[in-house]
Amino acid sequence: MTNTLYFLALNRIEGIGPRTVSKLLARWPCLEELFGLSCEAMQKAKVSELVARAISTFDLSQVEADWRWQETKRHHILTWEDEAYPALLKEIHDPPPVLYAMGDITALQQPTVAMVGTRHPSVTGSETAWRFASELARHGITIVSGLALGIDAQSHRGCLEAQGQTIAVMGTGIDTIYPKRHQALAEKITEKGLLLSQFPLKSPPIAGHFPLRNRIISGLSLCILVVEAAIKSGSLITARLALEQNRDVLAIPGSIYNQQTKGCHYLLQQGAKLVTSSHDVLDELGINTESVASRPQLLPAIDNSTLLKFIGYDVTTIDEIINRSGLSIDKVVCDLADLELQRRVQAVPGGYLRCTI
Repeated sequence: MTNTLYFLALNRIEGIGPRTVSKLLARWPCLEELFGLSCEAMQKAKVSELVARAISTFDLSQVEADWRWQETKRHHILTWEDEAYPALLKEIHDPPPVLYAMGDITALQQPTVAMVGTRHPSVTGSETAWRFASELARHGITIVSGLALGIDAQSHRGCLEAQGQTIAVMGTGIDTIYPKRHQALAEKITEKGLLLSQFPLKSPPIAGHFPLRNRIISGLSLCILVVEAAIKSGSLITARLALEQNRDVLAIPGSIYNQQTKGCHYLLQQGAKLVTSSHDVLDELGINTESVASRPQLLPAIDNSTLLKFIGYDVTTIDEIINRSGLSIDKVVCDLADLELQRRVQAVPGGYLRCTI
């Protein structure tokens, strides 16, 4: 009998983390023996009273739903003892003892790149994330991100458009999609890629879960690419975790007037690798950039109601504004004139710029 059932139990006991599980496993390689001991017997074996009481009183029926969950097709429970447990993740300090995975488990076998960024990207940032993910996926890279709004979602979508594999690491139980509006996206991911969570079923979106989620994102990946991020953001926390895990950090620069690129510029000042194309990422991974022929890509539609949203801090052509907004040329030209009068955009050679004042 494997230890999976008991790993699930330990994963549900509050106050027991990876370090404690590791110590218990070293003392009792068969965890069934541990769960058969009394509180007093565990304490005699140098287990703390708090942990001993929690284990001895734990009702294993609490993990019956978790156990049955894996019986459904494409549902997987991975523990430290499973060969399919991701090797890169196992290298980090205190990796999670249990992973719930839903979808195609082979997504863990390809080279992986994490893509993270702000939940409120500029139109340029959204397109950049989508394009980079799509191009990297065409070269056999699995894109890892966090299913959040903004850059995360665009990274997943760009990868899926290229028929690539993407992994969404969740800060909730794997059966609790957050945010709820990403239910359809999560379903698409399970068809080709993988949803992944370290948290027990039904776990809600608690704030403390997301830093733990972020260390899994970086831990699964060969390197982490920050697309757009503010100075105070979860993306910079993920970048710091990546450095602690001996992973390379890459960042895409942007306009000095865009608050959502200041985090990227900070990372670049601290020594992150500057990236301007997907080829830079592939070079970092040592992957031949000529191995996959490029083909035209259709950028995703972005749902914004104000024309200003489609104009970046760098030069944006009228054709780009029309393609992004889906509006007629007459409508675009008319609205641009209004925005110029309001001094919100400025006409420059080649197109328009968003004003910074």
